[in-house]
Amino acid sequence: MSTILRSRRIVTENGIVDGVIEINEGRIVRIGPAEGPVDWDFEDQRIIPGIIDIHNHGFGGWSMTDPATCRDVQGFAKAVASVGVTGVLPTAKEEAFEAIADCTDIPLDGAWIYGVHSEGPFWARGGENTVGEDYPLPDVEEAQRLIDKAKGKMVMMAIAPELPKAYDVIRLLHENGIKVASAHTKAYSEDIHKAMQEVGLDIVTHLCNGMRGIHHRNVGALGQYLLEDNLRYELITDLNHVCKEMIQICLKMQPVEKFCLISDSNYIAGLPTGHYMRYNKEMIADEKGLILDLHGRICGSGKWVLYNIGQLVNVVGVSLEDAVRMASLNPAKFLGIDQRTGSLTEGKQADLAVIDDQYQCLMTMVEGRIVYDRNQDKDVFNPEAMKRKIA
Repeated sequence: MSTILRSRRIVTENGIVDGVIEINEGRIVRIGPAEGPVDWDFEDQRIIPGIIDIHNHGFGGWSMTDPATCRDVQGFAKAVASVGVTGVLPTAKEEAFEAIADCTDIPLDGAWIYGVHSEGPFWARGGENTVGEDYPLPDVEEAQRLIDKAKGKMVMMAIAPELPKAYDVIRLLHENGIKVASAHTKAYSEDIHKAMQEVGLDIVTHLCNGMRGIHHRNVGALGQYLLEDNLRYELITDLNHVCKEMIQICLKMQPVEKFCLISDSNYIAGLPTGHYMRYNKEMIADEKGLILDLHGRICGSGKWVLYNIGQLVNVVGVSLEDAVRMASLNPAKFLGIDQRTGSLTEGKQADLAVIDDQYQCLMTMVEGRIVYDRNQDKDVFNPEAMKRKIA
């Protein structure tokens, strides 16, 4: 039996449609004019393709960077669905790898889990506000151990490409079909160009953040990334991590199709502002949506991709269609799943979100199943997380 959704603003690959989406057996079978009764009439509320967040450490009190069980992953999947996410690549520490792997590519009451994203551990901690933390050097055996820990479900690993033996690790990752992200690097422009020539990089972790910026005598990692032709770019557009003008520069340098909007959120995102204990350190969730340590260094975002879409449209001046593409179709293409999801197109999975003009999520569907309904789902956050709040 079909389910029919009505809206005057359905955001498709071919523009905004006034009509209906007909869903049968989890797939979109028709997008077109309304013909008869409908099951849901959303009037002027927009229907967008479900968001695919490829860099998310946690949300709503659910953490992927702490030891996790399948229950934690399921809670996380439900929580991110409340902000329009229908697919997510949990960005995890190894203590959560096995639980994430066990929940990958199976139907949950929430977003699809697409596998494991390991942000590190082979970093160089460059960029602004470095506080002298040390990280292990690249090691093939350690990388293989992490791949094995993820039970064949590792999709992406981030690494500083200028480090000794980084190329050996990058080759190992590519041999295993794992995407390589360039991240948290002290590299100069020549280091990035050499890595692209020698081993290849697939995507840049949170472009502009955690890297050398542009200088007129050396354009740094940031400048070189933007000059390369065969890269994709994660981008946080909450306007806390990257200012409006820098986003505009990035979008002038490379086409919209190269950018994937990410949240980089952690478990505090969505919780009340205040001070929380994390890894025996005090963390601050401020009113602007930043999560900071006591040194003032940014340690993730308290916002989410749907909010970031609103910032792109309302402040930066990007069209809704382009902003949605960066949040849905582009990451689907990066993951190689765009034939089945990532846009509202006949034949694809009915992965979608209904949003209002304030970029609040009203309903989320995964394969035509309602996995979040704002009128029904009131308790998607983890109550245990509030025990970490100290002020």
